[in-house]
Amino acid sequence: MATVMRLMLDDPDPRFDIRVVPTFVDASTPTRLRVGMLGMIQATFLVLFRRVDIVHLHLSHGGSVARKSLPLLAARLSGVPAIVHGHSFDFAGWMERIPKPAARLVRAALPADRWLVLGNGLAEEYLESLDLPPGMVRVLYNPVKLADVRPTAAPESGVIEIVSFGRLGHRKGSYDLVRAIELLSPAIRAGMHVALAGDGEIDEVRAAIQSADLGSTVSVLGWVDSVERDRLLSEASVFVLPSYEEGLPMAILEAMANGVVPVTTPVGGIPEAVTDRVDGLLVAPGKPDELAAALAEITTDEDLRHTLSEGARRRAADFDIEVWYNALASEWIELVTRRRDRVRPSMRLRIRRLQNSADNAPAPPHRDDSRRTDRPAGRTPA
Repeated sequence: MATVMRLMLDDPDPRFDIRVVPTFVDASTPTRLRVGMLGMIQATFLVLFRRVDIVHLHLSHGGSVARKSLPLLAARLSGVPAIVHGHSFDFAGWMERIPKPAARLVRAALPADRWLVLGNGLAEEYLESLDLPPGMVRVLYNPVKLADVRPTAAPESGVIEIVSFGRLGHRKGSYDLVRAIELLSPAIRAGMHVALAGDGEIDEVRAAIQSADLGSTVSVLGWVDSVERDRLLSEASVFVLPSYEEGLPMAILEAMANGVVPVTTPVGGIPEAVTDRVDGLLVAPGKPDELAAALAEITTDEDLRHTLSEGARRRAADFDIEVWYNALASEWIELVTRRRDRVRPSMRLRIRRLQNSADNAPAPPHRDDSRRTDRPAGRTPA
């Protein structure tokens, strides 16, 4: 979710004014509470006092629902269009686990004009769990910046670099990966090196690696920044993520954009991005033996690796960030225009100016960011 938010802000169209109001920070409990409360109050103020033309909220599940409910209520009361961008890997499962009265409250707390989700399968889950009308939910896949084409020849050292990004732990299949590598023959393990980058259960995963005597094959790097991430991708041939639950991981799309072959599981939105033996390899979650077989094949078959690498690059182009920006703009402008007869005159003028500037442009905008706030609130430009 954080990566998507950064991409929305990296290079916004200068015609639009985007304001972000954070409601969550990965910090101590007191800091989380402070940021959450202040963010809720600020976002609600911006909406109630019509400082925004549209509000775009990023939603997970659990506490994220509570933090977004107040700005959404304000949007409903003030007639400001609202988009909820669902990023949860288990929203439907969470709704099933909470008491029925709480589930009814969640449905009431999330009024929106549009829901954007990360895949068709996830769209069905949101529709069913929230009792939403079909036309309210649309699929907007996560985007990726396309990387320069690079050669895919086998490394001179003969060792295939494999990389994995994500929070280490059971949900991401970290222990299944350790077990899968342990199942490989010593000869195959000698031809690979696996780097695990991310936060989470770092010490526990390191202990599992040490217990399996895989220290020479697997390295746990901990959290890495974007520069180190790009370096790792530039050196890797294979990306592995044997998750049990996912939305649509940015890490997979970034790997594919770099021609790094994904070995992953068909959960969440992943099977809508990765097709088995076309642009990656898919294995069942919780099956270390299948994962071991896939790793053995992709590290020893150079022709397959090259074919899937080229397929991954081609597939990544379908998630190009420019297409994503334009899709977002269409959503924003559609909803603002739909409400134009219900907003104050000055807001109508801003909408007209926005539409006219788009109509008079010599070509479709490089990317239309009409407005978005995150867990935040934001606004279109005057």
